[in-house]
Amino acid sequence: MGAESRGNTLNRTQRGFTLLEVMVAVAIMAMVLVTLMGVKNGSSRDVMLADHITTATLLAKRMMTQTLLTGTLTPNEDEGGFPEDEFTDYTWKRTISLTPTEVKLLEVRVAVLWKEGERQEMVELVSYE
Repeated sequence: MGAESRGNTLNRTQRGFTLLEVMVAVAIMAMVLVTLMGVKNGSSRDVMLADHITTATLLAKRMMTQTLLTGTLTPNEDEGGFPEDEFTDYTWKRTISLTPTEVKLLEVRVAVLWKEGERQEMVELVSYE
């Protein structure tokens, strides 16, 4: 009787996983994979937005430098695009206006705009001369 009892114990441990255990494990893996895919997609969007903000900031700085180096600043407003092929998605808007202070200062605003999906995004630099 002792040998039979050891044989039954041995067979029980070698049976493997039940269908229910396998289904629970697959469900847990599916939830983890869906979560990881969401995190990956969110990270990709964040990296793309950071790249656009960096590019727009450099373009705005370039436009501001060009504006200030011309030397003839008069109040006006104009806009346009960038001639380079890699910057066709970006546009700029420049506003030069007098400040409402006793000291006559010119406020120079340069904004660079682009579309981020359905939203219009913008980086703006301001200088006083």
